[in-house]
Amino acid sequence: MPFRYKYFPETGCLYTVGKGKVSLQEFLDYHLSIKIDNPQATLRILADYRDLDPSDLKTSDIENIKASALNKVEHKYEKVREATVVSDLLTWGLSRQYDGSYYSELYELQVFTDIKAARNWLGLAPETVLIIDA
Repeated sequence: MPFRYKYFPETGCLYTVGKGKVSLQEFLDYHLSIKIDNPQATLRILADYRDLDPSDLKTSDIENIKASALNKVEHKYEKVREATVVSDLLTWGLSRQYDGSYYSELYELQVFTDIKAARNWLGLAPETVLIIDA
């Protein structure tokens, strides 16, 4: 699976790292695998996709991924803020398409190329350590 993640309850942040080529099914499986007990009202997501290759995804796949994400957070959070960090124009464009595929007052997404800027936008303190165990 190209995704690894960990939820940090003290900050209400889900930190995700994606690497390698990814398919629609892998994104959907990732969404299904996320389990967060006793969530805070606002979910912060830091998605590090700098090493993710989404080149096999189609427009309809992006729409399905967004619908899956919205379904996962609906009625569970008051607000979701996702900072997606990318390193190439294709992933940037697909992330922007993802953001625009379904409007939601609940879900706010920003795309970054700098992980420090992404962390700052999420309101994470500079000393906040987010590490996913191997």
